[in-house]
Amino acid sequence: MLLPRTLISSGRRLAALACASLLCASLVQANDGRNRYEQGVPAQLFHLHAPVSPQAGFRVLAEDMAGGADGDPAFRWVTRPALALLRLASRRTHEALGAAPLPFPVFDLASENGDTPLQIGPEGPRGRHPGGSHDGGLNLDLGYYLTSEQGRHETPDYAACSEHHKPGAGGQPVDAKICKGPADRLDTPRQTFFLLELLRLDRERFAGEWVEAIGIDAQVRAAVLAQARQWAARRQHGVTAAAVQTLEALFASSPYEGWAYSHHHHVHLRLRPLEGSGRHRRAFEQLIEQDRLLEARLLAGSPAAVRGCALLTELSSFNLARSLDLRLAGPGCAQVRTLRLRFHGGEWETPRDPLEPLHHVVNAPATPAFGSALAEAELGFADGQQALLRRELALPAQAPWLRVRVEARDFVARTQAQADGLAVRLDFPPAHAVLIDQIQLLVQRRGAQPPERVPLALGQPQALLANATEIAFIEAEVGLSQRIRLRVPVPMPLR
Repeated sequence: MLLPRTLISSGRRLAALACASLLCASLVQANDGRNRYEQGVPAQLFHLHAPVSPQAGFRVLAEDMAGGADGDPAFRWVTRPALALLRLASRRTHEALGAAPLPFPVFDLASENGDTPLQIGPEGPRGRHPGGSHDGGLNLDLGYYLTSEQGRHETPDYAACSEHHKPGAGGQPVDAKICKGPADRLDTPRQTFFLLELLRLDRERFAGEWVEAIGIDAQVRAAVLAQARQWAARRQHGVTAAAVQTLEALFASSPYEGWAYSHHHHVHLRLRPLEGSGRHRRAFEQLIEQDRLLEARLLAGSPAAVRGCALLTELSSFNLARSLDLRLAGPGCAQVRTLRLRFHGGEWETPRDPLEPLHHVVNAPATPAFGSALAEAELGFADGQQALLRRELALPAQAPWLRVRVEARDFVARTQAQADGLAVRLDFPPAHAVLIDQIQLLVQRRGAQPPERVPLALGQPQALLANATEIAFIEAEVGLSQRIRLRVPVPMPLR
């Protein structure tokens, strides 16, 4: 369980341990179709597409890889400012230190519904991460910059260290999910610069209020801090002792907070949900505009750009309704006089907002499987030249179960005393079944410890309990996505 950093301090370890129990489960529940950051209005999330140029400085994986390296594009949804932050820091690292041998890969962000990613396979539903840890498009798993992907036991190996295994069954090595030795394959200068650049953008634009925590392996943490302190001592790259101190304070590696494991191949960047329409509104707008101009520059020389004017495509989702933002960006766009756009072979359309003549929004399809579609812009310049810009857009799969949202109050237990025992039935919306991995009754009988566990069939969640007079109380335990356990009180009949 990854607890909110706001709950934790070095002086409150006992509180953290207590919160790690069932008492604190309600704080971080997800893998249930719900976004814990949501406050009445669904979040608008944007899909992170593959970089348009190697000069963007990052990469994505084509699919999920061994060892927990995430690549499924269905789970790369993020808030628009967070998308800009990632791409700007990546590009700045590329500019400062040159092309990386192995740029960092972007792993899981959030599901399209804002929930922590989960998938449904032959063994049923399973959360890809602990409940709540990837909600809201504000939690980003970002792989490390590496010098090599040659592993001791598998290749490619995205861990920053060669030693991250332990003996398994039959003596075969299994992934320990933590570095057992130094981060010997980490591209330490680039990793350090990138993390400091994230904090610089946060400090200069948002007074340091945006970044909440950076989950990181302890061995990687040590290597990064050593590099950062060396730069600060030499006054290199503008690094100061204060910046290093902030970085160290944001690093999270404690086993008591749930951060120690599974970060041997990525950092977990957690951002606070700053109000986009409040005092940070202008800073967010400037960050996004800077990111769009960067995207336009990187598209130069591609079929999506001409004369310093590029076609940008931003796929977003609001309450699972998709739309595609089409706009022209770049200094050359000032000479555009006519524009019409189309998507997926549809009708040509012209922008409808006179205040934004180079911007248009169209509906985008939701498909059960990954696909792509073509976006096109036909533009005319002031000198009479015509141009056609084309850009292929990735369309990640949208599973129907993303519309399922489960809460404990949706489950209603009913009992009825019978001659041969107590009949118990658990009612819930049928759609919830897709996220349920098990249901049990916890029957506490007088004088017995621990409670008796009675499994219920998902199709017929009911049971007949013998010797009803011995029962002190009953709870139903509902398992969601193999990550969450909801407890539902079961009323006892009046005697």
